[in-house]
Amino acid sequence: MTTLRLLFLPALSALVFAACSDDAVVAPAKDPGSLLAVSLTSTVGVLLDELPPAAHARAVAELAKKDTKFWEERIKRQIEATAYRLVFRNLFFEPEEGKGILPLPPVESWKIALAGTPALRTIDGHEHVAVDYTFTSTLLGPESQAILADLRLSGPGTFVEEDFVLPVDPEHILERTGFACMNESDFPPNSVDTENARLFYDHGCEADTLIADDGCHLSLPIPTESCPDAVKKHVGAVTTVVRFERLAWDQALADSVRVGEQLPGVAELRAMPEGVADNRIVYRYFPADSCAISEGCVGAAGWRRLLQFTATVQNLGALDAALGDVGPGSAPVANNLVSLSDCHGHMHFNHYGNFAFGDGAAELGSKRAFCLESTWRYFNNEDTPFTHPYTCHYQGTAAGWGDDYIAGLDCQWVDITPIDTTAKEVVSSLSFHVNPDKFLCEGTVKTDAAGNTLYEPTEFKTEGGELESRIGCNELDGASDNNIATSEVTVPIGTGGLVTEPCTRGQLGPTRNCGFAAAGALISCTPGMALKLNCSSASADKPVAVRVCEASQVLGAIPCAYREAIAVATMTDDLETLELTCPVARSTAIGETGGTFGVYVAPLLDGDDAAVICTLD
Repeated sequence: MTTLRLLFLPALSALVFAACSDDAVVAPAKDPGSLLAVSLTSTVGVLLDELPPAAHARAVAELAKKDTKFWEERIKRQIEATAYRLVFRNLFFEPEEGKGILPLPPVESWKIALAGTPALRTIDGHEHVAVDYTFTSTLLGPESQAILADLRLSGPGTFVEEDFVLPVDPEHILERTGFACMNESDFPPNSVDTENARLFYDHGCEADTLIADDGCHLSLPIPTESCPDAVKKHVGAVTTVVRFERLAWDQALADSVRVGEQLPGVAELRAMPEGVADNRIVYRYFPADSCAISEGCVGAAGWRRLLQFTATVQNLGALDAALGDVGPGSAPVANNLVSLSDCHGHMHFNHYGNFAFGDGAAELGSKRAFCLESTWRYFNNEDTPFTHPYTCHYQGTAAGWGDDYIAGLDCQWVDITPIDTTAKEVVSSLSFHVNPDKFLCEGTVKTDAAGNTLYEPTEFKTEGGELESRIGCNELDGASDNNIATSEVTVPIGTGGLVTEPCTRGQLGPTRNCGFAAAGALISCTPGMALKLNCSSASADKPVAVRVCEASQVLGAIPCAYREAIAVATMTDDLETLELTCPVARSTAIGETGGTFGVYVAPLLDGDDAAVICTLD
């Protein structure tokens, strides 16, 4: 007997009882919502393999001093590595399997308890300072949603367990395992980076499987290891489950875990300041045929300085903010609300938002067109669904959910290359304005007698000169009051950014992308020539990471991330020789003729000196 048939047995028994009874049967009162207990038991740690043995004892001693908050923050990053498979869970199964979305509860309702004291442990042959922990929380949603999230959650005591293979150390997962665990499906190329990799993490990714073959991988080279194999080999893995258990209705528990309250009868968008505050400066080279150029995301080909940030749109209303089907012949397409991005291969909502940095004549930025999706459940209450239908193909943001365009996604930035920071830093405001032209209804949608959405012509036109129409709307008073989120940003002197900023999460080792500093002036060489670089001053117990980075003839020094470096080394004595090839020309047409590089250094352990001098042999 199938699970689905079992679900109908209680109802059938009630009908039989009613037919045999002389008394009227009173239907049981319906619960006002549903409660799911969410739990996970796991192990988190800091990998020591990348430190020379002489530095292990000091590292262990320093990690032993870390407070509970340090470990809790690292635990949160490991838990977030489950989000991809949970938020997109419905897409991993066939509809008839009855497996929908099972989101994590809002972060503010997470409870984390350490089990013991962090200690030196060997996991899969890797040394960590590690600690066990338990994560618990509670999902609160509409009564009908539990069974939509999974058919097995039919009543109190039923449960679902989702298996996971997670990295013991959630930091530097991209640097250590490449794209082996990165699911790039439905995302533009070049979207995964060192800071957001955990949000693409999918332990189900296999080796040599392209997206075209229903795999995970888009970026080259295609990984030759499965995700579990890569994690075990390069980091150390923990196998665990996220458990969702249906609870009997408990009003006191519901009151204690409730987050947010919808505005009744409307859709209402909010740009979240917390998103814009998640920002960083990075450097990327764009060839002339880059999607970012055709999409208008950068000012020109060549090296560009980018202010990346997260843009989060939260729906505060009880109604979904939806476009619906955006396929060929659909109303949003016919009214030019959306258009196909030939480069990204998705239908983009043309008036998604405006990005800007600076003020007045110095303002930089542009309009952005993206998909309108639901990627994180920010509210936790009886009116916020667990499941929703929204993707890039059927667009919308569900009530109580948010659409997160995380920092690092292609085009999720302001190109700040024109800002002059040769003499001083520049401090100004970064802003995200969602729905600036009111093409999405914040209020209630106008419909005809048959219930079809009405559209109203605007002054906007497509690149082909076709008129663009917006959704007819009975707009909520003050709907635009919270559509702009801002954050003050400091652009440092020279070409500083993420790699040269202080580390904030206790990152250590040579793969970290923070805490580096330039070791002297740029070095010139003959493009394409094999070189030997001699670096001096380091000691075995105070090792130093050395990173050689290609430089730009136009911008100057480029502080590169670990995966972009020409050469890397860990210095443990007075002299280290690095072998490398002098950077070749990228494009003589735009002045990037190669022949220059810079050296960046960082202590592997915070507080150590990194005074290294490097010269060509």
